[in-house]
Amino acid sequence: MALAPSSVAVALLWALGSSWVQAQPAGLPLRSSPLLEEAVTDRQKSEGAVFVKGDQITARPDMDLVVEGQASVRRPGLALSADRVDYDQTQDVVDAKGQVRVSTETSVFTGPQLRLKVDSFQGTFEKPDFELYSSGGYGQAAQVEFVNNERTILRQANYTTCRRTPGPEWLPAWLLKAAKLTVDEEESTIQAEGVQFRFQDVPVFAAPSISLPLTNERKSGLLPPLLSIDTVNGVEVAQPYYFDIAPNRDATVTTHVMSQRGVAVDSEFRYLERDYNGQVRLNLMPGDKLRSQTRWGLTSQHNGGIDTGLDSVGRIGLGLTLNRVSDNNYWRDFPRSGLVLTQRVLPSTGVLSWGRGDFSMSAQVQRWQNLQEAAPPYDRAPQITMRYGQWNAEGLDWSVVGDTTRFEADYSRVASLVNAGILPRNGERSFVQAQVSRPWIRPWGFVTPKLQLHATRYQMDRALDNGATAVNRVLPTFSLDSGLVFERETRWFGRDVLQTLEPRAFYARTPYKDQRMLPLYDSGATDFNLSTIYSENTYVGHDRLADNDALTLGVSSRFFDATSGAEMLRVGVAQRIRFSDQLVGLQSNPPPVKAGLSDILFGAGIRWDDRWSFDGTLQANNQTHDIARTTLQARYSHSPYRVINAAYRANNQVTPGTTASEFVDVGWQWPLSDLVGNTDRQAETAWSRTPGQGLGPDRWYTVGRLNYSLKERSLVDTLLGLEYDAGCWLGRVAFQRLQTNVSAASPTSSNSRILFQLEFIGFARVGISPLKSLSDNIPRYQYLRDSTVQPSRFQHYE
Repeated sequence: MALAPSSVAVALLWALGSSWVQAQPAGLPLRSSPLLEEAVTDRQKSEGAVFVKGDQITARPDMDLVVEGQASVRRPGLALSADRVDYDQTQDVVDAKGQVRVSTETSVFTGPQLRLKVDSFQGTFEKPDFELYSSGGYGQAAQVEFVNNERTILRQANYTTCRRTPGPEWLPAWLLKAAKLTVDEEESTIQAEGVQFRFQDVPVFAAPSISLPLTNERKSGLLPPLLSIDTVNGVEVAQPYYFDIAPNRDATVTTHVMSQRGVAVDSEFRYLERDYNGQVRLNLMPGDKLRSQTRWGLTSQHNGGIDTGLDSVGRIGLGLTLNRVSDNNYWRDFPRSGLVLTQRVLPSTGVLSWGRGDFSMSAQVQRWQNLQEAAPPYDRAPQITMRYGQWNAEGLDWSVVGDTTRFEADYSRVASLVNAGILPRNGERSFVQAQVSRPWIRPWGFVTPKLQLHATRYQMDRALDNGATAVNRVLPTFSLDSGLVFERETRWFGRDVLQTLEPRAFYARTPYKDQRMLPLYDSGATDFNLSTIYSENTYVGHDRLADNDALTLGVSSRFFDATSGAEMLRVGVAQRIRFSDQLVGLQSNPPPVKAGLSDILFGAGIRWDDRWSFDGTLQANNQTHDIARTTLQARYSHSPYRVINAAYRANNQVTPGTTASEFVDVGWQWPLSDLVGNTDRQAETAWSRTPGQGLGPDRWYTVGRLNYSLKERSLVDTLLGLEYDAGCWLGRVAFQRLQTNVSAASPTSSNSRILFQLEFIGFARVGISPLKSLSDNIPRYQYLRDSTVQPSRFQHYE
């Protein structure tokens, strides 16, 4: 039976498996359809209707079908078009010739000739061009073999993610040639065999087999390598390899080859379970030429719980932290090994915790590894703490905390202390702290009186100067906190604003008790700021309780957007008035803190919109009116990939062991096109609709951070770099200089390096760059390929 040709395309619908289409009666409500779901199910593919369209259709029912002239065949998950389509219904085979195009949910193929079994999706395609939506890659092949819906084999294939630009001389920046490419949609991988990789038409490397990612899902494989030239390490090549062990476990192993030091391996293992999580990181250098020894650093964290299986007991929390290095020079020779391992004292802690209702308890052991020529902190071996408290119990808030701790320290490895005959004062400290308060909170303000009682006992291994080995201390503390809240509606710069005025008064009274003979296990001075000025004790820890008879007065004002409720502006000022001298200090014979007015604190914060922010604090001396401390921070973030951070910090207070300091810190990330006046905002907007994808191809970015000491008139830390986004590859070059304090005799040492990196989009797994120092040093720095949003099947719907 032949249907006459028509200028209007003829559509024929027949149902596989006796499917029928009916009109929906009017008046029924709309409802979601499975046809609009992102994934097409196997059932929809096998049972869905097939639509045939063409200028001329010749059909023999249940036997064959010939479509000529703009022929197309569509079914769920598949669209096929060609000049001519022959369909053998008895064999379920389609033969298509002339401008053949096959489009699926994840790919599209175009070429001269196709033979395909429709239901099983098995067949061959001769000399096709192809595009893989998931990876953004495309290319050509001598032949494509469709194994099934999930697997496709491309023979003698070229593959790249570089988009074609106009011109006959165009060549992709990078090209992968392979004798065989196996695309596995189920495993989200591309397995390439007989590989040659070319960059700028220059052969870079060849390999018998490699695996490429098909999506942004985690996958085992090589990460982009990093090349650097270092003043200590020499020429260094770092090659990371990522292991996707399981959905909740992974590992990264980075091999470092250094011309002046040898070979090192840096490994990291992460795990995330239902009841616990953690990570372990190990750096190992078997033979460091710098020190002629084996070097290693280990850091790990584990947090979780232990299920006892008893309903009356419940779960017991468990936390483990381990930080250890091979030698005392590790922090100096490995300045980029991580924040924890570059410290001079390294903590290792194990904690067990349990709670039920208002009662909780914990037990911990903490040990320190001391890498400096100074007294190490005291170990806690162990510390047991119990807490019980109730809030709003007939209007009262009350709690009781009990703690007993064994403190131990070893000075035998600190030569200066041994030579001076200084010994640690090991011993036990037990204390009970009880407090009760009665808060009255109303919309107009609050009043909270509080009474505390501190009872402490020391039992020491070595006698004090007066011959005692046990000391008791009992002290009460009374405080009264109060504040008012005034509100008014106003209008600033065309915006409706709600302004508050919040005066606050805080009084604290603790009687004096001589504590000069007591050891200092965990106490130190608190930072003097707009938060701690409203506190009962000027020290942290439990070895010193400051004698207080002081009143703190302050006032703050906040401005909120009346529509969104976001805070736009905050200003505040506070000052403490002492009615008597404070005699308790940290030293054995501390100078008293005189009665009268303390330094005055000023603070401000501005968040006028999402682009601008500012925070600042000033501490002014009440007697001389000099500025004792200043902290000013500002950020301007105009749009994605445009951010400037600036900070000024000055400390003119000189205390034992400290010196005055003054620093200016500037960090940024900004497109160079803005600086030369060549910014295509329209193209940027279109490109940046997908987050984490940069601002478009062929763009340079400048990044950096400068930390400058005004006192020393020199740069302390420096990071300057350029990034280039070519669309299908990224290039980075950066110069970094780190300065480290070593000792008083030799106050500073520095380490400089230049880093280079190429990252081929779609070839290596794109994730966090090895140039992690960019994100560590520049707040709100954005990676040019931070994430890849997988395209919807409707984005390429045909």
